[in-house]
Amino acid sequence: MLCAATLIDPQVQSNYHIVESITYAYPLHDHDFYEIFVILSGRCMHLINGEIQTLEEGEMVFIRPGDKHAYDFCGESDCRFMNVNFYSEAVESAFDFLGSPSFSARLKRAKQPPLLRLTPPDMDSLTRKGSQIMVYATIDKSKARSAARSWLVDALALYFFEDRDENQKAMPAWLEHLLLELQKKENFIGGLARLNELSNRSTGHLNRVFRQYLQTTPTAYLNRLRLTYARNLLLTTNLNIIETAYEAGFDNLSHFYHLFKKQYGVSPGRIRSR
Repeated sequence: MLCAATLIDPQVQSNYHIVESITYAYPLHDHDFYEIFVILSGRCMHLINGEIQTLEEGEMVFIRPGDKHAYDFCGESDCRFMNVNFYSEAVESAFDFLGSPSFSARLKRAKQPPLLRLTPPDMDSLTRKGSQIMVYATIDKSKARSAARSWLVDALALYFFEDRDENQKAMPAWLEHLLLELQKKENFIGGLARLNELSNRSTGHLNRVFRQYLQTTPTAYLNRLRLTYARNLLLTTNLNIIETAYEAGFDNLSHFYHLFKKQYGVSPGRIRSR
């Protein structure tokens, strides 16, 4: 068994390294610490708790203390992967930060280590943050420890947002991308026309999907984004109420007042006076 006490700097409570080839990976082993690894390129066979899985670029695996695993070549294919190890108390602190005991229990008690396919932006973000851990570990261990904790929370959060009950359907990737795009001012003030353009879906399909996954309608969702933006403008700028409504994408002042008071319980003027 590999031990944290001999492999991980206690001041950092984590270590980060890139394994350039399966040739340099440990043979079959287990350990008393947590490990998260991400396949950066190529593919490999992963021997884990008596089973074999094929891993490809972009897949991230959460290894728990006691999991027994090793890597092997997949045919002639090799792989390069990022490996980050953590003291158990660091992971428990991150679970506490996420604030969901049921989520942490599912990750720790699953028969096989949880596996997640990362989007390219998520993989790039974790790779950049991981390199910070390595740099700080050579110059400032307190910063390295903070960078490692930040990396860990980011990685666990990706599992957290993917995690769901068996009866709950996953949000389609196109819808998740659409919601991200709608956070941009130029998109939410564009209204339904811009939403339809971004989604390339029919109005009927959008209505069904928004009700299924968000329990609202596209119009109500857009209005919520606009009203949040308008409220922030009233609290942080000198724009008058008419200018604020226009900036948030409303062209009917009466409708703006009605929706604003319905959402916040007070008029735009009362918010401004605060």
